[in-house]
Amino acid sequence: MNSPKDKVQVTNLKSQIPNHSSWGLGLRAWNLVLLSFFFLIFSSFSQDIHFSQYYFSPLTLNPAHTGFFNGQHRFATNYKTQWKDASGGYPYLTFSGSYDVHILKKLMTMGDMAGFGLSAFTDKAGTGNMSTTGVFGSLAYHRDMIGDGVHLVSLAIQGGMVQTGFDRSKLRFGDEILNDGPAGSGQEIFDKTNLTYYDVNAGVLYNLLLSKSIKFYLGASTYHLSKPQINFNSGPQNFLSLRTTIQAGASFSITRQWDILPGVLYMTQLASKETNFGMAIRYNSPAEVSLRLGSWYRLWENADAFIMMLGMEYMNWTLGMSYDYNVSTLKQTSNGQGGFEIALINIIKSKKAVGQDIRCPSF
Repeated sequence: MNSPKDKVQVTNLKSQIPNHSSWGLGLRAWNLVLLSFFFLIFSSFSQDIHFSQYYFSPLTLNPAHTGFFNGQHRFATNYKTQWKDASGGYPYLTFSGSYDVHILKKLMTMGDMAGFGLSAFTDKAGTGNMSTTGVFGSLAYHRDMIGDGVHLVSLAIQGGMVQTGFDRSKLRFGDEILNDGPAGSGQEIFDKTNLTYYDVNAGVLYNLLLSKSIKFYLGASTYHLSKPQINFNSGPQNFLSLRTTIQAGASFSITRQWDILPGVLYMTQLASKETNFGMAIRYNSPAEVSLRLGSWYRLWENADAFIMMLGMEYMNWTLGMSYDYNVSTLKQTSNGQGGFEIALINIIKSKKAVGQDIRCPSF
């Protein structure tokens, strides 16, 4: 991502890192670079996560995806590792898992569907173990607006609890470095190094199914509606700013075997903006196996990374793997390496003869 921790709200690292290889810096200068990484993350007051394969992480992309699939139960997991070279050998690790299910079937009228979901994530960054763990629950309502299976609208709310903190004993601040003192001996003192807050998110999703071969979707979601406070010290109160995302994509069936899947994700949080766009080609074999090959390009202020993706679908399983190749000015520190990511989704069909009024498209 644009920062060493997949942040959306960050200070511009490109303007903070010199345009030459930082491996040639002295030990103290290198410590200062690592220290600046921590402060850039810390000052952002944001622990948001998102993935390069955002389309394979439904509940972190938009709460309105909760329960919007063909089946009864859905499990999804995502794992990302990145920035090992840029952080002195300490990779940034992100993991998320989710489960969602259709609910209230007996109360739903024709053309209605409801979903409930649980999701959790954990994120750890750098030598200071800047870590964030969250658990969320979400409720979604899906409606076939006309009853012809063409216009599908989804609304959702999501709420949960997040714990975040860091290890002060593993961080050396400026006075400690200059005085050659151990970590924790300086004047940087925190009232606390761990805190917990509650958060609320919401989303809306629109699907247009023109035919079996032409499908579109457009979604929007907003995060941190509760504006939680993130304060490790007394003083001015710091709040998580609203983050808004817009997602759009389509599925075009060229033949029975070949599909084209374009997509774009746009996110904004205060002055920080990010755009991720690209396309995948899917081959559908007669043996219930589909293969995907795609490429995306991510922009944050300017160039950030090329993303290469390879995926496979077999029966009710979907596997996706991607690699980010860093093309920003940070590539001289990261050696061009961005991050490796893997996603796995499993959908379980209902054993009972329960019909599903809304047929959900697959992108």
